Amino acid sequence: MGLLDIDPGLIIWTLVTFIVLLILLRKSAWKPILAMIDEREETVRKSLEQAEEARVEAEAKMEEYQQKLKEARKEARQIIEESKDSAEKIKSEIVSEAEQQKKKMIDEARTQIEAEREKAMHDIQDSVAEIAISAASKIINQQLSAETHMDIIERSLNQFKDSN
Repeated sequence: MGLLDIDPGLIIWTLVTFIVLLILLRKSAWKPILAMIDEREETVRKSLEQAEEARVEAEAKMEEYQQKLKEARKEARQIIEESKDSAEKIKSEIVSEAEQQKKKMIDEARTQIEAEREKAMHDIQDSVAEIAISAASKIINQQLSAETHMDIIERSLNQFKDSN
C-alpha cells in the first residue's frame, strides 16, 4: 500500500480518535481556556475603562486648570486696573494738595504784603504828619497843643488818603 492510498479502517480510527480527543479536550481543557480568555477579556475591558476614566479625569482637571488660569488672569487685570486707579487718585490728591499749598502760600504772601504796605503807609503818614507839624510849627513859630497836633495830623492824613 502506498502513501496516497485511502484505507477506510484508518479513516474510521482517525475519526474516532479525533472525536474522543475533542470530547476529552472539551471536558478538561476547553473550560479553563475559555475561562482564561474571558478573564483576559475582562482585564482588557477594565484597563480600557480605567484609561477612559483617567482621560475624562485628565480632561476635567485640564478644564479646571484652564478655568483657574482664566480667573487668575482676570484677577491680575483687575489688580492692575485697581492699581492704576489708585495711582491716579494719589496723583490727583498730590496735585490738589500742591495747588492748595501754592494758594495758601500766595494768600499768606498777599496778606504779608498788605500788612507791610499798611505799615509802610502808616510810617509814611507818621513821617508826613511829623514833617507837616514841623513845617507848620516853623511857619507859625509857635508850639501847638497836643489836641491841635492830633487834629492837624488827622486832617493831613485824610487829605493824603483822598489824594491816593
